[in-house]
Amino acid sequence: MSVLAEAIKAEKLISELVEGNFSLPQAILYSVKNNSGKLEVVKRHQCGDVYDLLDDEFSTEVARNSDLIALATSGWAAPITKGQSVDDMTAPSKHPERRRVRLVVTANRTSKASVLRFSDNPDEIVTDDDQAKGTLADAVQDLFARALASRN
Repeated sequence: MSVLAEAIKAEKLISELVEGNFSLPQAILYSVKNNSGKLEVVKRHQCGDVYDLLDDEFSTEVARNSDLIALATSGWAAPITKGQSVDDMTAPSKHPERRRVRLVVTANRTSKASVLRFSDNPDEIVTDDDQAKGTLADAVQDLFARALASRN
């Protein structure tokens, strides 16, 4: 099963666990194990700062002992105008077209995928198969790199 297929299944299970909440008070790290195609998702850790959560030694242990990790967080999203620089961007929480979003980033030892839902259209998912860029994607991949390094 591809990491994207696992991400979609894990996100659906997580959506049920958080009861469709789009205002999570903390980022949540889940351990995901694949037992013959049936995913088991277990909440393992949470923290108010997603980067502190991913940099934590306990999170490294979770990654070491999981087939896949899933990180759930929520916040505001806003459209980006083509050609707009980061300095010119309005903070998503202040943007007039802002939308609540819940993001689940999943990763295994070799790749990552993300699934997000908007609160105003919760039945539709948006996916990203190993194309995520930026500090959060890097932090998730670094977590697995640390987990693998600690095995040796």
